[in-house]
Amino acid sequence: MRLMNPVPMIAAALMATGVALAAPQAATAATGTPPAARASAAGQASAAAVRQPIQATPGIPVRIMPFGDSLTFGKGDRAENGYRAELFTWLALAGVHADFVGSQRNGSGADTAHEGHPGWRIAWLNRHTDFWMRKHRPQVVLLDIGTNDLLRNQAAGAPRRLDQLIDRMLATDPKVRIVLAKLLVVRGRHEKEFRSFNATLARAAARHPGNVTLVDMSAIPATDTVDGVHPDELGYRKMAYQWFQGLRQILPGGRSWQPVPNPFSAGR
Repeated sequence: MRLMNPVPMIAAALMATGVALAAPQAATAATGTPPAARASAAGQASAAAVRQPIQATPGIPVRIMPFGDSLTFGKGDRAENGYRAELFTWLALAGVHADFVGSQRNGSGADTAHEGHPGWRIAWLNRHTDFWMRKHRPQVVLLDIGTNDLLRNQAAGAPRRLDQLIDRMLATDPKVRIVLAKLLVVRGRHEKEFRSFNATLARAAARHPGNVTLVDMSAIPATDTVDGVHPDELGYRKMAYQWFQGLRQILPGGRSWQPVPNPFSAGR
């Protein structure tokens, strides 16, 4: 946990090196909506409502819990930062005062807290979720779990176990926002199970439209891993980018954040 606001320090460092931070662009509102579009918009009123950002208190950091297995821990990255260090930096540059929370500490980033447990399956997180939710009180959970279920021939029932995990988090805090990741697809004999599991996640998110936002880690290719499972530096940067895009939808002012470099458009 890091309560010091990193935004001024990072901004000052960039100014010292001659890098200017552009002011966020103001969001624009569409006007003159035609009648047909109004009917469509009316049908989407509830969906629009659930996309409203979380309530944040000025001066109080947003508590974010990275939650999952070895991809949350950072395996495959020599520094064991995984996606967390880059994501924290990008949030700070966007003006977000974030506080990563969790019982685990590793890596060299500005805030190393997380709840990533190498080798763990969905059911194992489920056993401890109530305690962690009450102890860390996250406002946002970055949830990436299921890889070990699929690799260890536990695909049967995995979507149901994930539903139970999400239900437990919401039972502890009905206001928590969960950013749920489609899994990075492991090639080979388990690839079908990964694709099948990922195909169920839109339904899992739709069960709680006011709480769950889906992001796509399956867009990260196996070539961006060190062993077919754990991302390399570029792979973790792509994970950070996907989390960042998900957080833009739910954090205050997110839609006006300055864009970060898109690692998906960068060649090796």
